[in-house]
Amino acid sequence: MRLARRLVVLAFALIQLILVTRIPVDLGVIPGTGSVADVVVPLSDALAAPVAGLGGGLGSLFGVGAVPGIGPIAGDGLDPVILGALAGWTMVEGLVLRVVAQFATV
Repeated sequence: MRLARRLVVLAFALIQLILVTRIPVDLGVIPGTGSVADVVVPLSDALAAPVAGLGGGLGSLFGVGAVPGIGPIAGDGLDPVILGALAGWTMVEGLVLRVVAQFATV
């Protein structure tokens, strides 16, 4: 069970790393065109897709300029969808770790 716990933590750490790396891209610290952004932007968009509806409601709060039908553009300001996805995946990680711990006691 120790191996299962480590694999779960590793998998979610990679997800969180991708989402956290997207934040500097959105803020313009890392250029939106380049090898890092070319990998991070599509992966983070895919990971943030389950919470994409959240961004429409919070976009004006964070000053995100969304393009209708496309969504926020990378490098155009903080994307609340990425923050929501980061929080959501962290909660899912906690739930999965709890399930793994339950199986360890069986």
